[in-house]
Amino acid sequence: MGDSVRAMSAQTVLKPQEPPFDPERVAYLEAAGWRAYYDRNWPAVFGLMVQMNREQFRMALPTAVVAAIDIVRASIAFAPVDNDVPGATAHLQRFYEKARRARGLQADAHTLAALEVDYWVVHRRLALERKQAPNHTGDIEPMVASLARLHAALFDAPPEAIRRSAEQRADAAARVDRITGGYSTDVAEDWRQVEAHLREAYGSLR
Repeated sequence: MGDSVRAMSAQTVLKPQEPPFDPERVAYLEAAGWRAYYDRNWPAVFGLMVQMNREQFRMALPTAVVAAIDIVRASIAFAPVDNDVPGATAHLQRFYEKARRARGLQADAHTLAALEVDYWVVHRRLALERKQAPNHTGDIEPMVASLARLHAALFDAPPEAIRRSAEQRADAAARVDRITGGYSTDVAEDWRQVEAHLREAYGSLR
């Protein structure tokens, strides 16, 4: 997963019979997915993404398994320094074809995949910039904007909720970057804050 997850500007309509996802559960799975991604623990990423697909997108188990394979393949393609962005995008498009059918998303899979990859690319660029900065600070607004476009395509929520969720997920990503960049002063606390920001992000979308 690493960054495996969500974006856009067209509105999303969830199937009315589907209950909303549990923000705490999704936050836990995403935080755990980040840990597994940066450890390059692909079996763990796979297992967590099966659970995420079931929880957030309400996929049937067989679909969730195949969709998790798409995410793992996208993550493996994107992970190296000399990464394969077109390959990652193709895998994400296959994932979003399944997600939009399961969750009744209006945005097309091609657009969703492009928005997701944009977030991944922006996140990596900003993480490297902050790591190299003397005080490890930097502007994360480009990541907020990228996530806001993604969330607008994935969630049927008011603009202020979309913005709030994007800000909180960007803050979570910045906390992860402190850990992976080697400049965290309290790794355990930063991981706790990652999950807390994600709970706020997904809670604001309900």
